[in-house]
Amino acid sequence: MANIDEPIYLACRRALGLDGSSEISGILSNVQDIEALTEHVINVVRTKMREQNAIRDTTTFVRPFVELFMDSTNAPRMYTINKLLKKMVEFHSSLAKPFAEGLLQHPRMNFTLPALIWNSAMDLLQFLVRFPDYKGIRDIFKQLLEKVQMLMSHTPLQDIEKVFKFYTLVALIMNPDNNLQLSYFIQNEIKQTLPWGKPENPYPPCFSSLILKFIDSFRPTAQLVSITGRDMLYPIVGYSNYASILWRLHYVKLKFHQTAPLPFDRAQVQPQTELFCYVIKQLNSRDLAFSLVGIARNVKQRITAIEESLADLLIWNMFETNKIQDFEGQLHLWTVTAHIVLVYVQNVCITLSGILNTINLKVASFPGPVYGIGRDWLMWLIGQMLCHVLNKNHVKSAWPDYLVLLDLIRILYPDNQALPEPDYRDFQSVVSIAAASNWYFLTTRVIPAIAASTQQNSLPQHQTPNALYVHVEALKSFEDRKLSSIDDYRFYICWNLVGNDPKLNSPYMDTLFKVYVLNTSQSIPASHMSHNVYGPSEGIPYRSLDAISAHVKCLIARQYYSDIISKNLFNPAQWSMVSPGGVESFARLLAYPEVEQDRLKELLNLTDTIISKNWFVGAHLLAELLTFRLHRIPTSIRAQLLQQFSGILASPSHAGHPQLHCAIQNLLLNLILQFNCTDLYNQVPKLIDSKMLQSVFTKESEEINKVFILCIARSFIVTGSESMPVPWCTDFLTHIMQITPHGWSASTLETMPTFMAEWYRAHPINDIYRDIRARVDDDYKKLTNSASLANEQEIVKHFSQPTNTTCLCVFLKLTIEDRPLRSYINTFYEIFKNLLTRSMNGHYRTLAEYILREITLQQNHSQTFMQKYADAVVLMATRYNIIQLDRLLLILFLRPLEESKTPYVHILFYFMINSNTLSEIIKDFGNIARSIPCDIWSMKNFHEKFHCEYVKKNNERFFMEGFIKDYLQSVSFEE
Repeated sequence: MANIDEPIYLACRRALGLDGSSEISGILSNVQDIEALTEHVINVVRTKMREQNAIRDTTTFVRPFVELFMDSTNAPRMYTINKLLKKMVEFHSSLAKPFAEGLLQHPRMNFTLPALIWNSAMDLLQFLVRFPDYKGIRDIFKQLLEKVQMLMSHTPLQDIEKVFKFYTLVALIMNPDNNLQLSYFIQNEIKQTLPWGKPENPYPPCFSSLILKFIDSFRPTAQLVSITGRDMLYPIVGYSNYASILWRLHYVKLKFHQTAPLPFDRAQVQPQTELFCYVIKQLNSRDLAFSLVGIARNVKQRITAIEESLADLLIWNMFETNKIQDFEGQLHLWTVTAHIVLVYVQNVCITLSGILNTINLKVASFPGPVYGIGRDWLMWLIGQMLCHVLNKNHVKSAWPDYLVLLDLIRILYPDNQALPEPDYRDFQSVVSIAAASNWYFLTTRVIPAIAASTQQNSLPQHQTPNALYVHVEALKSFEDRKLSSIDDYRFYICWNLVGNDPKLNSPYMDTLFKVYVLNTSQSIPASHMSHNVYGPSEGIPYRSLDAISAHVKCLIARQYYSDIISKNLFNPAQWSMVSPGGVESFARLLAYPEVEQDRLKELLNLTDTIISKNWFVGAHLLAELLTFRLHRIPTSIRAQLLQQFSGILASPSHAGHPQLHCAIQNLLLNLILQFNCTDLYNQVPKLIDSKMLQSVFTKESEEINKVFILCIARSFIVTGSESMPVPWCTDFLTHIMQITPHGWSASTLETMPTFMAEWYRAHPINDIYRDIRARVDDDYKKLTNSASLANEQEIVKHFSQPTNTTCLCVFLKLTIEDRPLRSYINTFYEIFKNLLTRSMNGHYRTLAEYILREITLQQNHSQTFMQKYADAVVLMATRYNIIQLDRLLLILFLRPLEESKTPYVHILFYFMINSNTLSEIIKDFGNIARSIPCDIWSMKNFHEKFHCEYVKKNNERFFMEGFIKDYLQSVSFEE
């Protein structure tokens, strides 16, 4: 050998007599001769190793010694070499791993080796494994497990002793008391190298007990690091996005992510198809479903797991529908499913053709054909989204995408007899003819268009299935007649077949608008105190909207927005064109997810325009739409809406419109409460970075600010991060405190996250209302002791000062003490007129504090005393229209009251709703609500029968309207 290590090996061979000078035989004189020879060989090798000082290539160095070991055929030589190798490892411990790997990787190292060599090798390996580090032992153990794989299920009798020696070596490493290897790494190597342990593929019998016992020792650890019963703890759709990591699944296998090689329960390692389907089949589940599989919504990778789950949902619906006899139940099931599927297929990573192909494969594997109404409903659902999905940019027109649907129709409709033509006066006709509509639309609209775009001269011929022949012929006759009146559902069936052609869509659109939007020939009862509104009062029926496809719904909404809202919204002379029926139709369209997503950004831009022009009728309409009709507002848009509508609350120009203030306040509260914990946790830092806080949180919105802070506190608690304060939170609290100084009661601080409670305790505020009773008494005396008209201007000036907010308190005190108001009517009229020039939030808070201090500091809380205060507050709201009850109650319930005083607010509220005036209003509304049938959405005269009748009896009362009506009839009040 040419390398520097060669002299050591040659010296070893010479000492052993293997260079030809002598030879060690198996018949030496006695044991002393063996020991002497062994000691001599060891001394020679030790001397050479010291002279060489370093070994450059250990693998090359150990190879000849391993060969020497494997070639030893007699016991004396094996004994000597075995002891020599052990001594060499003691000299250089770095040789332990190369020697062990050299032995295990030797081609002849298997159970067919002679017992002498095998047993000596096992003895040597037991010695060697005590020297390497954890990584070295891990590599050696992996090779040992590969030898385990060589064992047969039945070990031959002559190999029992060899297997036992091998078993002893493996057990030595696996024994945690020996500290040769981390048990976690051993468990990992067993899992990767021996994918066995199942009933159909057990471990070798001789090692089964050892391995299974070792694996079972990790079961407590597996239970400790896993969530018990996670497969049965289903997430709450819409509220569990922040905790989706607890249910994180593999995007293909749908298994929980178990990175640790631990013996988890079987339920923890099986595909969680049931859990995923539970999420998929619910509305608004898209974000959670994508979060579960760890995929971003805009990813271009196809997610087959979601496609298969949607296919399973549709197949389950088909069979479930056949069990539902009630048509309303069938419609509800498939309408909800259509919304769910449409939301998913609008994403790049999910295709309708992928879902249909999965359905094809599964239905084709059924033992028999699928009959019943379930297949018709499936075709109706596909027809709902077919044209809409095909028009999305991410869907490329290709033959296989459409042939899949044609194949599915052939599989679902194998009937030899043609299906009868349905009754088109019934909505069921839309469902019954859906399969023929899809077939006709593909073969006459889509496939020819693809052929034209790809310049193909010959079109493939698709023979109409026998079952659909009558239906397809009926559709041809409908197109020839060009239906232009809404007599029955044939109008909507034909419209669904038009596609994208504007010329073909125009007649249908004009007809629909004349009936439900623009028909000005009929007048409806006045629903407003100042002017009549003309036009239809009935919106497009929900049955009609369900009959038309998603594509047509989007066309109608787009046409209504461009032709009616954009042109007439800011023109008071043309406002009558925006009829109640048109508004209701647009609101109903927004309830469909495809329309909502399509129109949401335009509504956001419209809000900007309305607010910039201070057009409060439009703002009120938008606030109602955003509050009650839109349910899937993205987080970013929700933050922009907060910014836009907060500006209206801060503006004093709407002070005379109490219902507008109520609508916007409800909208802001809904927008804040719709933030889930993760959205809120992530959105506030963005608000801080984008400098939006100044416009979202103003001096006039203390209650909105406090609600937002409560939601942030809740998000810290729910996400389990209350013990980890973040810098942005303290910055946010500091900013809000500078805008609207506020505090919390001790009972509220106890429920807040610790760092937030400590922050508030470290930043107390001065009680600016501590002398409120004295100030009110002083102003009350100034008013009541002034009888001359010369003093009236001074009184009005005094109460109209920006720093004076006691006028509502004085009015309340006059009402409670039954003082005659007529003597002070002109004075209060002038004071209240001045209030319209600025926001009244400060006056409301002063009134709330005054009421709280009056009822909490009173010694005798008798029923008469509480009823007197409650009646006075209700009188100011319902008769004089000076205050709004909902606005006052929100402030009352958010004031920082101690726990012992909080019940007084609830007691006051109890007496208020039981007062004669308010209880009568509640009773009237209750009677109307009870008289409204369950199918209110299908009524044609709801606006006249219920809404207008209620508005006539309880019409909107503007600020001071009742006050003027009772005492100042000669004063004209303009809204």
